Amino acid sequence: MNKRLLLLLLSIGIIDLFGQSPVSYQLEVEKGFVLLHSQDIAPIGEAYPTAVGLSVQKWLLAEKHWNSCHCYPRLGLSIAAHDFDNREVIGWGFPVYGFIEPWYKMSDRLYLSIRASAGLIYLTKPYDEIENPLNLSYSLPVQAFLVLGGGLAYELNNHWRIGMQARFDHTSNGGLREPNKGINYPTLSFSADYSLKPINLQALKKKQYNPLQKKRALRINGFLAGKAGAKVGEGAFEQEVTYLVSGLSLYYSHQFLRTSAFLVGTEWINNLAFKRQIERQGLNQDHNQLGFILGHEFLLGKFTFSQAAGFYLYKDYGAEANWYQRYSLLYRPIPGLAIGPGLKAHANVAEFVDFSLVWDIQL
Repeated sequence: MNKRLLLLLLSIGIIDLFGQSPVSYQLEVEKGFVLLHSQDIAPIGEAYPTAVGLSVQKWLLAEKHWNSCHCYPRLGLSIAAHDFDNREVIGWGFPVYGFIEPWYKMSDRLYLSIRASAGLIYLTKPYDEIENPLNLSYSLPVQAFLVLGGGLAYELNNHWRIGMQARFDHTSNGGLREPNKGINYPTLSFSADYSLKPINLQALKKKQYNPLQKKRALRINGFLAGKAGAKVGEGAFEQEVTYLVSGLSLYYSHQFLRTSAFLVGTEWINNLAFKRQIERQGLNQDHNQLGFILGHEFLLGKFTFSQAAGFYLYKDYGAEANWYQRYSLLYRPIPGLAIGPGLKAHANVAEFVDFSLVWDIQL
Protein backbone atom coordinates (compact mmCIF):
# COMPACT_ATOMS: atom_id res chain seq x y z
CA MET A 1 0.00 0.00 0.00
CA ASN A 2 1.23 3.50 -0.77
CA LYS A 3 2.91 4.87 2.36
CA ARG A 4 1.20 8.25 2.09
CA LEU A 5 -2.24 6.65 1.84
CA LEU A 6 -1.39 4.46 4.83
CA LEU A 7 -0.39 7.54 6.84
CA LEU A 8 -3.69 9.24 6.02
CA LEU A 9 -5.77 6.17 6.95
CA LEU A 10 -3.85 5.82 10.21
CA SER A 11 -4.46 9.49 11.03
CA ILE A 12 -8.17 9.08 10.27
CA GLY A 13 -8.34 6.08 12.56
CA ILE A 14 -6.62 7.90 15.41
CA ILE A 15 -8.94 10.88 15.16
CA ASP A 16 -12.03 8.65 14.91
CA LEU A 17 -10.91 6.55 17.89
CA PHE A 18 -9.93 9.32 20.30
CA GLY A 19 -11.93 12.31 19.11
CA GLN A 20 -15.48 12.97 20.24
CA SER A 21 -16.01 15.79 17.75
CA PRO A 22 -17.35 15.22 14.20
CA VAL A 23 -14.83 14.27 11.50
CA SER A 24 -14.82 14.99 7.77
CA TYR A 25 -12.54 14.07 4.86
CA GLN A 26 -11.48 16.38 2.07
CA LEU A 27 -10.09 16.12 -1.45
CA GLU A 28 -8.58 19.28 -2.93
CA VAL A 29 -6.86 20.40 -6.11
CA GLU A 30 -4.61 23.48 -6.37
CA LYS A 31 -3.16 25.45 -9.27
CA GLY A 32 -0.74 28.37 -9.00
CA PHE A 33 2.52 29.94 -10.14
CA VAL A 34 6.03 30.23 -8.70
CA LEU A 35 7.13 33.75 -7.76
CA LEU A 36 10.55 34.52 -9.23
CA HIS A 37 11.36 36.80 -6.31
CA SER A 38 15.14 36.82 -6.83
CA GLN A 39 17.49 37.10 -9.81
CA ASP A 40 19.26 34.02 -8.46
CA ILE A 41 16.28 31.79 -9.25
CA ALA A 42 15.31 33.45 -12.55
CA PRO A 43 17.15 30.75 -14.62
CA ILE A 44 14.56 28.12 -13.63
CA GLY A 45 12.00 30.04 -15.70
CA GLU A 46 8.25 30.33 -15.26
CA ALA A 47 6.53 27.44 -13.49
CA TYR A 48 2.89 26.71 -12.70
CA PRO A 49 2.55 24.16 -9.86
CA THR A 50 -0.37 21.74 -9.62
CA ALA A 51 -1.23 19.99 -6.35
CA VAL A 52 -3.60 17.25 -5.20
CA GLY A 53 -4.21 16.72 -1.48
CA LEU A 54 -6.16 14.62 0.99
CA SER A 55 -6.98 15.72 4.52
CA VAL A 56 -8.95 14.77 7.59
CA GLN A 57 -10.64 17.43 9.74
CA LYS A 58 -11.85 17.32 13.33
CA TRP A 59 -14.63 19.89 13.88
CA LEU A 60 -14.67 21.71 17.24
CA LEU A 61 -18.37 22.41 17.67
CA ALA A 62 -18.66 22.59 21.45
CA GLU A 63 -20.20 25.74 22.89
CA LYS A 64 -16.86 26.85 24.39
CA HIS A 65 -15.30 26.97 20.91
CA TRP A 66 -18.27 28.88 19.52
CA ASN A 67 -18.01 31.42 22.34
CA SER A 68 -14.30 32.02 21.63
CA CYS A 69 -14.83 33.19 18.03
CA HIS A 70 -18.49 32.85 16.97
CA CYS A 71 -17.21 30.46 14.31
CA TYR A 72 -16.83 26.75 13.56
CA PRO A 73 -13.12 25.91 13.97
CA ARG A 74 -11.63 22.68 12.72
CA LEU A 75 -8.22 21.05 13.06
CA GLY A 76 -6.81 19.14 10.12
CA LEU A 77 -4.01 16.87 8.96
CA SER A 78 -3.16 16.92 5.26
CA ILE A 79 -0.89 15.12 2.80
CA ALA A 80 -0.41 16.24 -0.79
CA ALA A 81 1.63 15.91 -3.96
CA HIS A 82 2.91 19.14 -5.57
CA ASP A 83 4.17 19.08 -9.16
CA PHE A 84 6.23 22.28 -9.53
CA ASP A 85 6.03 22.17 -13.35
CA ASN A 86 9.83 21.98 -13.63
CA ARG A 87 10.77 18.40 -12.85
CA GLU A 88 14.36 18.69 -14.06
CA VAL A 89 15.33 21.54 -11.68
CA ILE A 90 12.90 21.81 -8.74
CA GLY A 91 11.08 18.49 -9.07
CA TRP A 92 8.17 17.42 -6.88
CA GLY A 93 7.13 18.19 -3.32
CA PHE A 94 5.21 15.96 -0.89
CA PRO A 95 4.05 17.97 2.15
CA VAL A 96 2.57 16.64 5.40
CA TYR A 97 1.13 19.41 7.56
CA GLY A 98 -1.40 20.31 10.20
CA PHE A 99 -3.75 23.27 10.04
CA ILE A 100 -6.38 25.20 11.91
CA GLU A 101 -9.29 26.55 9.89
CA PRO A 102 -12.20 28.54 11.37
CA TRP A 103 -15.41 28.88 9.35
CA TYR A 104 -17.50 32.04 9.77
CA LYS A 105 -21.17 31.93 8.77
CA MET A 106 -22.05 34.54 6.12
CA SER A 107 -25.51 33.29 5.17
CA ASP A 108 -27.62 30.16 5.55
CA ARG A 109 -25.11 27.92 3.71
CA LEU A 110 -22.18 30.20 2.79
CA TYR A 111 -19.07 30.49 5.00
CA LEU A 112 -15.80 32.43 5.09
CA SER A 113 -12.86 30.08 5.82
CA ILE A 114 -9.34 31.04 6.95
CA ARG A 115 -6.50 28.51 7.11
CA ALA A 116 -3.09 28.64 8.86
CA SER A 117 -0.85 25.63 8.24
CA ALA A 118 2.59 24.37 9.25
CA GLY A 119 4.44 21.14 8.53
CA LEU A 120 7.22 19.49 6.54
CA ILE A 121 7.70 18.80 2.84
CA TYR A 122 9.83 16.17 1.09
CA LEU A 123 11.46 17.55 -2.09
CA THR A 124 12.89 15.39 -4.87
CA LYS A 125 15.53 17.62 -6.56
CA PRO A 126 17.68 19.47 -3.99
CA TYR A 127 20.60 21.59 -5.12
CA ASP A 128 23.73 19.71 -6.15
CA GLU A 129 26.85 21.51 -7.28
CA ILE A 130 27.36 19.03 -10.14
CA GLU A 131 24.03 17.35 -10.91
CA ASN A 132 21.55 20.18 -10.21
CA PRO A 133 23.41 23.53 -9.99
CA LEU A 134 20.42 25.63 -11.19
CA ASN A 135 18.24 24.89 -8.17
CA LEU A 136 19.09 27.68 -5.75
CA SER A 137 15.61 27.45 -4.18
CA TYR A 138 16.37 24.58 -1.80
CA SER A 139 19.28 22.37 -0.81
CA LEU A 140 17.73 19.89 1.65
CA PRO A 141 15.31 17.07 0.79
CA VAL A 142 13.12 17.82 3.85
CA GLN A 143 12.16 21.40 4.70
CA ALA A 144 9.58 23.51 6.51
CA PHE A 145 6.26 24.03 4.74
CA LEU A 146 3.90 26.91 5.57
CA VAL A 147 0.54 27.86 4.04
CA LEU A 148 -1.83 30.77 4.61
CA GLY A 149 -5.20 30.83 2.91
CA GLY A 150 -8.67 32.28 2.88
CA GLY A 151 -11.80 31.80 0.83
CA LEU A 152 -15.41 30.66 0.68
CA ALA A 153 -17.13 27.38 1.51
CA TYR A 154 -20.66 26.27 0.68
CA GLU A 155 -22.66 23.66 2.61
CA LEU A 156 -24.59 21.43 0.18
CA ASN A 157 -26.12 19.39 3.02
CA ASN A 158 -25.10 17.90 6.38
CA HIS A 159 -22.65 15.53 4.68
CA TRP A 160 -21.15 17.50 1.76
CA ARG A 161 -19.37 20.85 1.59
CA ILE A 162 -17.41 22.46 -1.27
CA GLY A 163 -14.89 25.29 -1.07
CA MET A 164 -12.47 27.60 -2.82
CA GLN A 165 -9.44 29.31 -1.25
CA ALA A 166 -6.66 31.62 -2.35
CA ARG A 167 -3.44 30.45 -0.68
CA PHE A 168 0.20 31.40 -0.34
CA ASP A 169 2.55 28.40 -0.06
CA HIS A 170 6.12 28.72 1.16
CA THR A 171 8.90 26.20 1.66
CA SER A 172 12.47 26.78 2.83
CA ASN A 173 14.95 25.20 5.23
CA GLY A 174 15.11 28.33 7.37
CA GLY A 175 18.79 28.88 6.63
CA LEU A 176 20.00 25.44 7.77
CA ARG A 177 21.88 25.02 4.50
CA GLU A 178 22.61 27.22 1.52
CA PRO A 179 21.44 27.87 -1.15
CA ASN A 180 18.04 28.61 0.34
CA LYS A 181 16.08 31.10 -1.74
CA GLY A 182 12.88 29.15 -1.03
CA ILE A 183 9.86 28.46 -3.21
CA ASN A 184 6.93 30.87 -2.91
CA TYR A 185 3.82 30.10 -4.91
CA PRO A 186 0.30 31.52 -4.67
CA THR A 187 -2.40 28.99 -5.57
CA LEU A 188 -6.14 28.71 -6.01
CA SER A 189 -7.62 25.66 -4.27
CA PHE A 190 -10.90 23.82 -4.98
CA SER A 191 -12.14 21.26 -2.47
CA ALA A 192 -14.90 18.77 -1.71
CA ASP A 193 -15.47 17.82 1.94
CA TYR A 194 -17.46 14.78 3.12
CA SER A 195 -18.47 13.44 6.53
CA LEU A 196 -19.77 9.92 7.19
CA LYS A 197 -22.00 11.25 9.94
CA PRO A 198 -24.06 14.43 9.49
CA ILE A 199 -22.45 17.64 10.72
CA ASN A 200 -24.85 20.33 11.81
CA LEU A 201 -23.25 23.78 11.69
CA GLN A 202 -26.00 25.31 13.74
CA ALA A 203 -25.32 28.84 14.95
CA LEU A 204 -25.62 29.23 18.69
CA LYS A 205 -26.65 32.38 20.47
CA LYS A 206 -23.98 35.06 20.19
CA LYS A 207 -22.75 36.47 23.45
CA GLN A 208 -21.95 40.15 23.30
CA TYR A 209 -18.24 40.83 23.62
CA ASN A 210 -17.46 42.51 26.91
CA PRO A 211 -14.42 44.83 26.62
CA LEU A 212 -13.95 44.53 30.39
CA GLN A 213 -13.08 40.84 29.90
CA LYS A 214 -10.33 41.48 27.36
CA LYS A 215 -7.07 39.69 28.00
CA ARG A 216 -3.79 41.47 28.60
CA ALA A 217 -0.59 39.48 28.95
CA LEU A 218 3.15 39.86 29.28
CA ARG A 219 4.75 37.20 27.11
CA ILE A 220 8.27 35.81 27.60
CA ASN A 221 9.40 33.86 24.53
CA GLY A 222 12.59 31.80 24.25
CA PHE A 223 13.40 30.34 20.83
CA LEU A 224 15.99 28.14 19.11
CA ALA A 225 16.86 27.68 15.44
CA GLY A 226 19.68 26.48 13.22
CA LYS A 227 21.40 28.36 10.41
CA ALA A 228 24.12 27.53 7.93
CA GLY A 229 27.41 29.27 8.59
CA ALA A 230 30.67 29.00 6.69
CA LYS A 231 31.99 25.86 5.01
CA VAL A 232 34.85 23.99 6.66
CA GLY A 233 37.39 21.58 5.22
CA GLU A 234 38.82 21.44 1.73
CA GLY A 235 38.08 19.61 -1.50
CA ALA A 236 36.09 16.40 -1.05
CA PHE A 237 36.06 16.97 2.73
CA GLU A 238 34.46 20.40 2.53
CA GLN A 239 31.11 20.62 4.27
CA GLU A 240 28.72 23.27 5.49
CA VAL A 241 28.21 23.56 9.24
CA THR A 242 24.92 24.52 10.88
CA TYR A 243 25.19 26.83 13.89
CA LEU A 244 22.79 27.61 16.71
CA VAL A 245 20.55 30.66 16.66
CA SER A 246 18.94 31.51 19.99
CA GLY A 247 16.96 34.41 21.28
CA LEU A 248 14.66 35.89 23.86
CA SER A 249 11.58 38.03 23.25
CA LEU A 250 9.44 40.13 25.56
CA TYR A 251 5.97 41.05 24.25
CA TYR A 252 2.87 42.79 25.50
CA SER A 253 -0.39 41.40 24.10
CA HIS A 254 -3.58 43.45 24.37
CA GLN A 255 -6.89 41.99 23.18
CA PHE A 256 -9.20 44.51 21.49
CA LEU A 257 -11.72 42.21 19.73
CA ARG A 258 -13.04 38.73 20.39
CA THR A 259 -10.40 37.10 18.15
CA SER A 260 -7.79 39.86 17.78
CA ALA A 261 -4.99 41.25 19.91
CA PHE A 262 -2.40 43.98 19.42
CA LEU A 263 1.23 42.88 19.93
CA VAL A 264 4.24 45.05 20.77
CA GLY A 265 7.65 44.10 22.13
CA THR A 266 11.33 43.59 21.60
CA GLU A 267 13.59 40.63 20.83
CA TRP A 268 17.28 39.79 21.11
CA ILE A 269 18.84 37.36 18.61
CA ASN A 270 22.17 35.61 19.14
CA ASN A 271 23.21 34.23 15.73
CA LEU A 272 26.31 32.02 15.98
CA ALA A 273 26.30 31.46 12.20
CA PHE A 274 26.89 35.18 11.76
CA LYS A 275 29.63 35.01 14.39
CA ARG A 276 31.44 32.31 12.42
CA GLN A 277 31.10 34.25 9.15
CA ILE A 278 32.50 37.37 10.82
CA GLU A 279 35.49 35.40 12.14
CA ARG A 280 36.27 33.84 8.75
CA GLN A 281 36.13 37.24 7.05
CA GLY A 282 38.36 38.83 9.70
CA LEU A 283 35.79 41.53 10.48
CA ASN A 284 35.39 43.47 13.68
CA GLN A 285 31.58 43.28 13.93
CA ASP A 286 28.94 42.00 16.33
CA HIS A 287 26.71 38.99 15.57
CA ASN A 288 23.96 40.02 18.03
CA GLN A 289 20.79 41.79 16.94
CA LEU A 290 18.02 43.67 18.73
CA GLY A 291 14.60 44.32 17.21
CA PHE A 292 11.36 46.14 17.97
CA ILE A 293 8.21 44.12 17.19
CA LEU A 294 4.79 45.46 16.21
CA GLY A 295 2.01 43.11 15.09
CA HIS A 296 -1.35 41.37 15.36
CA GLU A 297 -2.50 38.11 16.93
CA PHE A 298 -5.41 36.01 15.75
CA LEU A 299 -6.91 34.32 18.83
CA LEU A 300 -8.72 31.01 18.48
CA GLY A 301 -9.01 29.07 21.70
CA LYS A 302 -5.76 27.25 22.44
CA PHE A 303 -4.20 28.43 19.16
CA THR A 304 -2.67 31.81 18.33
CA PHE A 305 -1.44 32.88 14.90
CA SER A 306 0.64 36.07 14.89
CA GLN A 307 1.93 38.29 12.10
CA ALA A 308 4.37 41.07 12.96
CA ALA A 309 6.92 43.49 11.54
CA GLY A 310 10.29 43.77 13.22
CA PHE A 311 12.48 46.88 13.05
CA TYR A 312 16.16 46.63 13.90
CA LEU A 313 17.20 48.72 16.87
CA TYR A 314 20.70 47.28 16.68
CA LYS A 315 22.30 45.36 13.78
CA ASP A 316 26.01 45.38 13.11
CA TYR A 317 25.99 42.41 10.71
CA GLY A 318 23.38 40.61 8.63
CA ALA A 319 20.83 41.44 5.93
CA GLU A 320 20.89 44.92 4.43
CA ALA A 321 17.19 45.45 5.14
CA ASN A 322 16.26 47.56 8.17
CA TRP A 323 13.12 45.56 8.94
CA TYR A 324 11.84 41.99 8.77
CA GLN A 325 8.68 39.89 9.16
CA ARG A 326 7.80 37.54 11.99
CA TYR A 327 5.17 34.76 11.86
CA SER A 328 4.30 32.20 14.52
CA LEU A 329 1.70 29.52 15.22
CA LEU A 330 1.41 28.72 18.93
CA TYR A 331 -0.50 26.02 20.78
CA ARG A 332 -1.32 26.19 24.49
CA PRO A 333 -1.46 22.71 26.05
CA ILE A 334 -2.00 24.25 29.50
CA PRO A 335 -2.89 27.79 30.61
CA GLY A 336 0.11 30.12 30.60
CA LEU A 337 2.35 27.89 28.45
CA ALA A 338 2.62 27.84 24.65
CA ILE A 339 4.81 26.07 22.11
CA GLY A 340 5.11 26.22 18.33
CA PRO A 341 7.08 27.11 15.19
CA GLY A 342 8.00 30.58 13.98
CA LEU A 343 9.59 32.19 10.94
CA LYS A 344 11.83 35.22 10.51
CA ALA A 345 12.07 36.50 6.94
CA HIS A 346 13.27 39.45 4.89
CA ALA A 347 10.63 39.93 2.17
CA ASN A 348 10.42 36.55 0.37
CA VAL A 349 13.65 35.11 1.81
CA ALA A 350 13.50 33.20 5.10
CA GLU A 351 16.38 33.81 7.51
CA PHE A 352 15.49 31.01 9.93
CA VAL A 353 12.66 28.80 11.18
CA ASP A 354 12.60 28.56 14.97
CA PHE A 355 10.77 26.72 17.74
CA SER A 356 9.46 28.69 20.69
CA LEU A 357 8.63 28.03 24.32
CA VAL A 358 6.38 30.80 25.64
CA TRP A 359 5.32 31.78 29.15
CA ASP A 360 2.31 34.08 29.45
CA ILE A 361 1.77 36.25 32.54
CA GLN A 362 -1.83 37.48 32.63
CA LEU A 363 -2.17 41.09 33.71
